[in-house]
Amino acid sequence: MEFALVSGAFITFVFGVINLGIITYTNAGVHWAVERASRLATISNTATQSDINTSVNNYLSSLGIASATVSYTVAAGTPPIAHIGATLSRSYSIPFVPTLTINYAADTYVPLGS
Repeated sequence: MEFALVSGAFITFVFGVINLGIITYTNAGVHWAVERASRLATISNTATQSDINTSVNNYLSSLGIASATVSYTVAAGTPPIAHIGATLSRSYSIPFVPTLTINYAADTYVPLGS
């Protein structure tokens, strides 16, 4: 009888903890993908939007995470500074809780290579 009363809350808690782990994993993956792309921009001043986009999304794909929207801009200066950003939106379902939609964003600024 007691288990029947507590099981709903317990199952919600367990699924909530599992989804929290998945959310943290996805957030770390997006940030790490942007950092990897920043290394590409740092060592190669000929990197294009397509190269950066491919770098970010290939890494996310290797982690089993959906593709992100990637932006890449270069500000003139000495040295030129590249801005790389990525955004990703995912929805999560937990029993007895409304669907959660989490928006992930990561960005970095790096000097371009010579």
